Amino acid sequence: MKAGIIGFGRIGTELYDRLIERGWRVPVIVRSSGVYAPRGDEIRQIDKLSSWLRHIREVDIVGLCIPTLDDGKIAYEYIKPLVKNGIPVVTSEKGALGNYFLKLKVWLDKIGYSATVGGGGRLLDWLIRRLSPWTREVHLIINGTLNFIWDGLDRGRAFDEMVGEAKKLGYAEPGTERALDVINMEACKDLPMKTSVVFNICGFGEIRAKDIKVKEITKDELKKLVRESASRRYIVSIVKEKEDNEDVVGGFKCERNGWYVSAGFKNRYYNPLFRQLVPPGVNNAVLIHGLEGTYATTGPGAGPTPTVMGSMIKDIENISRNEELLRLAENVVTSVRKAL
Repeated sequence: MKAGIIGFGRIGTELYDRLIERGWRVPVIVRSSGVYAPRGDEIRQIDKLSSWLRHIREVDIVGLCIPTLDDGKIAYEYIKPLVKNGIPVVTSEKGALGNYFLKLKVWLDKIGYSATVGGGGRLLDWLIRRLSPWTREVHLIINGTLNFIWDGLDRGRAFDEMVGEAKKLGYAEPGTERALDVINMEACKDLPMKTSVVFNICGFGEIRAKDIKVKEITKDELKKLVRESASRRYIVSIVKEKEDNEDVVGGFKCERNGWYVSAGFKNRYYNPLFRQLVPPGVNNAVLIHGLEGTYATTGPGAGPTPTVMGSMIKDIENISRNEELLRLAENVVTSVRKAL
């Protein structure tokens, strides 16, 4: 089997190593500087970026590993021509499905999206299986970086120390230096996109991340959140009954298709269900509550290894298996038609 990789940062290089371990060939790698191919122990440039599609058409599947530096348009412009030409894509980028879901929906069976939310925890798969007509509330912690920082604060560590460690470990979004900017990048860019992906993929309705109006955290609010770290976590809620008096700092609210979405640094003791939700460290978590009862799961969040090993590799294997079964079925149908 042959795979192409688009984006060769921490996620892309991790994916490359894991695919090679499994005996896959990776004949083409697309980077912002051009098209590359492995040659022995080296990876050499073979063409300019504008020729990427011509080179990658020969692979069986593509791993899209670029960061979200815009609203997802760059990722969308990679995904669309690939799936349109029958080449499945497994992606860790959330902007395309957060802002261009309606344009990609018709090809959703060709897109592996588990890594877009929840790192290696495959929380979207779990949610899709568990949701039912009797579901009334869904609560999520889907930013491992913020959970990692506030869990550390709760354990007595210093704020600047936790932010520095999150950046060093590759948990924080790229392009941020000041601690407040790190928090707002996660809260105002990453979380609206992930919330949109959850909402769109899980069938709650359709919403674009760019349409969500987010309240940035101010310096004074950050001081308050650090002081109250024992009782605060960034929680996203999708519920049937609107809650107007939540104890929350920052975040956003919106309504779509009979569901109310709210997010922000919430008081974890305000809602009894939250006490079953909050995971330790960089982990993510999801809780579903309804007439059938309450169910919760946790999984590893940010970081290249859980994202690749827990989600992207499994998506690649699952989609490749399905594609092979589809080809076999088509061959059987063709043979039967010829026999008749």
